[in-house]
Amino acid sequence: MTTPSRRKLRQHKNSPSAGPGFFPPQPSPALSRAFTLVELLGVIAIIGILAGLTLGGAGAIRRHGATSQAKAEIAALQAACERYYSDNSAYPRNPTNCLPTPYDSNNPTTYVDASRALFTNLLGSPWLNASSTNTVGKRYFEPKSAMVNTNSSGQANYFIDPWGNSYGYYYDTNNPNVAPLIWSTAGYTGTTNTNKWITSFPKL
Repeated sequence: MTTPSRRKLRQHKNSPSAGPGFFPPQPSPALSRAFTLVELLGVIAIIGILAGLTLGGAGAIRRHGATSQAKAEIAALQAACERYYSDNSAYPRNPTNCLPTPYDSNNPTTYVDASRALFTNLLGSPWLNASSTNTVGKRYFEPKSAMVNTNSSGQANYFIDPWGNSYGYYYDTNNPNVAPLIWSTAGYTGTTNTNKWITSFPKL
């Protein structure tokens, strides 16, 4: 009985034992590819658009917040004027009159004297930090410091809106029982955008 012969295993030519000097094949490295100028410009353009949308949205949010704050402050000033009227049978006024009316000027710098008169009457003092024992009259309003301009050395403080401009204030000397007008130009200084003002009365 003959024993079946074993088949001689063939050595693969790529095996490590294929002989001296053999180097197994290495995977070819992925080719690196740089961005082209057009692609870079496209990315920059997209980033610019996104940044513009973000900044525009943030600006709109800030303006909405300032508008809401001005509405609240005007309503608070109105209420303080009514409390003042209840005690004095007259609204706060300036001995030299409070001009101009909102129909006369759209420049908030012309409202400063009237705003000072309103401040002095409602706080019973021309100064924000005067204690109640130093006031010359009853205090009808307690403003936040951000609502008051205190930079005028030697002059009475006055109310400012969230845009840093003076609030407008006007009362009619010929109709002392008519509620005064209070308004903010909402940052539109020196323009005729009166329909965008924030007022205690119907828009002009």
